[in-house]
Amino acid sequence: MTNPKVTDLTLIKSMSQKYIQLSFAVVMILVLIMWTYVFAIDDRTPEQIVEETSSTVLKAINEQNAELREDPTLINALINETVIPTIDLNSMGKLILGKYWKKASEEQRTSFVNEFKDMLIRTYAKSLVDYGHAKIKVLPNREKNQGKYYTVQSELDIGSGKTPLQVAYIFRKNKQEEWKVFDLAVDGLSLVKNFRTSFGQEIKETSLDALIERLANTNKTGTTDEVISEQG
Repeated sequence: MTNPKVTDLTLIKSMSQKYIQLSFAVVMILVLIMWTYVFAIDDRTPEQIVEETSSTVLKAINEQNAELREDPTLINALINETVIPTIDLNSMGKLILGKYWKKASEEQRTSFVNEFKDMLIRTYAKSLVDYGHAKIKVLPNREKNQGKYYTVQSELDIGSGKTPLQVAYIFRKNKQEEWKVFDLAVDGLSLVKNFRTSFGQEIKETSLDALIERLANTNKTGTTDEVISEQG
């Protein structure tokens, strides 16, 4: 039987060259909006959401870099203040679990989404402070009428002299007619699809409750440093 922890590390390793290097972009898919009606209706276009959110995050990283490095919990506050209104992690969780979501109870769904969110924060947020000088360019949209779904194509230059990464933010309108991000693809690699494969195999070999418990345990103990060091 496959070791779930090894499977996770292997998956993250395979994605590291793309995802760890664009932590501030990945951070856009870290947080769950459990009740979108709590916030004012967001009538911005998907392009505006990407440009304004990225700009706010990068500005904060540059202006508060020393503080963020000294107190990592400030990064979580930054995420909560700037990213929460743009994300639908509940829909993301549904896509990742697939058929297992349909069978899950409300408690299981909520627990999974929360632990998945914490896992992403634990894995990526710490390296966020290293990319304050990155630049993101939103590309012209070739398909003006995309209906309920909308993809924003962009280029991410992390300032290393390498070819900019191609980052696609996939949006969908919610019941309040707001655009929310529910997936992120880097050079064609979808975060949702990768975790759907990894977690689907793990649930098949164990159970959804076992997956949730394992994520909760690793979130409590914290393995970010180990994961990042292995990828570096």
